[in-house]
Amino acid sequence: MRGILLVSHSTMCVGVKDSLEMIMGPQEVVDTISLGEDGVESFRAALEDKISKMNETFDEIIIVTDIPNATPYNECFRYIRKHEVDYAVVAGMNLAMVIELAIFSQTDMSTEDLVNQAMETGKTAVKKL
Repeated sequence: MRGILLVSHSTMCVGVKDSLEMIMGPQEVVDTISLGEDGVESFRAALEDKISKMNETFDEIIIVTDIPNATPYNECFRYIRKHEVDYAVVAGMNLAMVIELAIFSQTDMSTEDLVNQAMETGKTAVKKL
């Protein structure tokens, strides 16, 4: 079973999860963690704890961050390197992408195909009127 971890500066990830659940109902496979004013060291420890707890439930974790190469993304990358795990990390979080991940996360679709599909959905959801 796959888990989805939304990671962002401040509470963006919480808002995305709240919106996801408003549309789709409760999402037990989706969790969040935010980089707040407590700083990077506190965030790093909380991230380690969050992923460790998710590892008890899920075989795979897809991590979705807000901005590529920013602190939440970099700390997720650091975690993966340190623990030598093979998690998918996607940057550029938007609601359409997260809905796609939630819908298909528990199917037999490969993680790579799922992430690619969610990224495409995220891109196509950006429109100019």
